[in-house]
Amino acid sequence: MGFELDAQNAEHWANIYSSSASGFMGKVLAHSDTLKPLTDGTVKGFRFSVSQKTNGRKAWHNRHGMPYVGIALTGIDLGNKRVLGNAWGIQPFISYQLLQFKKFSVRTDFGLGLAYITRKYSPSHNPTNVAISTSINYWATANLTSSFKFSNQFNLTAGIETNHFSNGAIKKPNYGLNIVGLSFGFTYNPERDKLDNCKKEVYLENSDSKSQLGIVILAGIKETGPAGGEKYYPLSISMEYLMPLAQSYPLMAGLDIMFDKSTRFHIELSGKHYSPVNDDFQVGIKTGLQIPFNRLSLHGHLGWYLYNKNPRLPLYYQKVGIRYRLSRTSQVQLELKTHLNIADHVGVGYAISI
Repeated sequence: MGFELDAQNAEHWANIYSSSASGFMGKVLAHSDTLKPLTDGTVKGFRFSVSQKTNGRKAWHNRHGMPYVGIALTGIDLGNKRVLGNAWGIQPFISYQLLQFKKFSVRTDFGLGLAYITRKYSPSHNPTNVAISTSINYWATANLTSSFKFSNQFNLTAGIETNHFSNGAIKKPNYGLNIVGLSFGFTYNPERDKLDNCKKEVYLENSDSKSQLGIVILAGIKETGPAGGEKYYPLSISMEYLMPLAQSYPLMAGLDIMFDKSTRFHIELSGKHYSPVNDDFQVGIKTGLQIPFNRLSLHGHLGWYLYNKNPRLPLYYQKVGIRYRLSRTSQVQLELKTHLNIADHVGVGYAISI
């Protein structure tokens, strides 16, 4: 769902570029006892990125405080080459500055991309890798980095990095990998251009926009139970009410109606009687927020089951996703549903405003 746009004056910046290189060392956090035998080694890697400071010519540049946007390349030794192998990834990211002093600054980075894992699960060749079962995986990061100005062009950096790899339960096993560690490196900044003090017309989101009601239809694919088991195709329809209470981050409340035949596996494993078609339906309520970036937006939702909760899963669930606006009333969507650190499935679909 999109908002009305108003023309307003905003500052424009000339283009400011940056490139950085860093080394990374850390550990895989074993969130299951099954993973512990695979995660004794030390994770090591490198990261190279190029970025540009947003220049104020788009609405979200000003709403988000003129962040840096860029793309990162990485290579990571996952600490167990025989079983887990290496990860090679590419990832768009956004960087927000939190603190700024004369020679010291702190920023936070968020990124979402894809990674190729060189060693995946195989029942015959690599049966102990319960973490990763597909070569291509989602790669998400959240980093906190401090920077010390060494010269006009070079900064020294040190930070805390987190990495997550998963295939979204498209194929089992999929425990995923959560990695936390420290990074050290440097950033190169070419000579900065001066601020263009001219006030120019920019289209900014109108904070007085009306609330909107929307419908979201999603279809997904998942594997439940042992590796190589039956595949299921969950469907969902959601009613969402978007409230522009915050200019940059509209709030949302909604109702989910879900059809997922994989619930039968959990019901029967719990020793209960499975009764189709009734047991295939679930209903939940959710709340969350949306972060708009012009036509693209990110969203995060926290939901609670009201009807037919899965007997082997928590009462609550989470959803994170990306939407791309095709018109004033329609968007395409990619969304991951999880139960804490356990991915449920990835869904693709269509959102329409009423």
